[in-house]
Amino acid sequence: MPKVSKKKIQWTWIISGVIALIFFTLNLIAYASSRDADDSIIPGLGLQDAYILTIIIFLFPPTIVQTIDARWRSKIDENLPNLLRDVSDAQKTGLTLPKAISESSKRNYGPLTDELKKMSSKISWGVPFDKAMIAFAESCDTSLVKRAALLILEAEKSGGLIEDIFDASYEHVNKILDLRRERLGQMKPYTWIIYASYFVFLIVAIVLLQTFFQELGGATTGEGGLIRNVDADKYEWAFLDMLMIEAIFAGLVAGKMGEGSLVRGLKHSVILITTGWILFRILMGIELVG
Repeated sequence: MPKVSKKKIQWTWIISGVIALIFFTLNLIAYASSRDADDSIIPGLGLQDAYILTIIIFLFPPTIVQTIDARWRSKIDENLPNLLRDVSDAQKTGLTLPKAISESSKRNYGPLTDELKKMSSKISWGVPFDKAMIAFAESCDTSLVKRAALLILEAEKSGGLIEDIFDASYEHVNKILDLRRERLGQMKPYTWIIYASYFVFLIVAIVLLQTFFQELGGATTGEGGLIRNVDADKYEWAFLDMLMIEAIFAGLVAGKMGEGSLVRGLKHSVILITTGWILFRILMGIELVG
């Protein structure tokens, strides 16, 4: 799994934003000139559908890149305890620290292997261990690796056997990962609750539109009546807008609760926006309530 740099993530956001803006602008120009959805870039795509598709175009590529980056970081953290244990075991057999790290870099630790090889090369070139460790932590760029590196460096400064330091770091990282898995496991059901509540809201909105608001839209009023100029299409616009807003924020909350990160919630937002939009258009064409 490749590493995704911060610059690549930033450029993905910029390019996606430019493409989305161009797409929506062209649709807006086409719609403004004819007021006919069939004259848009995609035939039959109304202005409201165009802005929803614009949001999807804007969010989808960065979501893919962010998901790849999140998985890379997760693999780094998952393999860190194995690395610390193996380096410690290698030193207990009599190998020096540079040799122990060099031997460990020949094993498979997922994406951590490449970062370990860089660290091993720096140490073999005469770079001090503390500088090589700091560069290793910055390159991995996860809070767990940085915490483990800080623990190792501080323990080394205070003195003691380096293999014992790696053993202590192994135990510390393992406990943190266990606590993280336990927390995420307990919060995972709330992600499904968010999804369920969103689709309940979708069904309720469609039922209301097909019953109360359609009847209200077709109502006629006599002289002195209270109902005037009721346009059912405006309510359909309003409910679809609310669904899209709900999808964005519900997805972010699902990411924060289920995976501990708002950024990781972007994929939930894209899923909810896309499925909500498609289901809304399909179900509005079906008579749910007779």
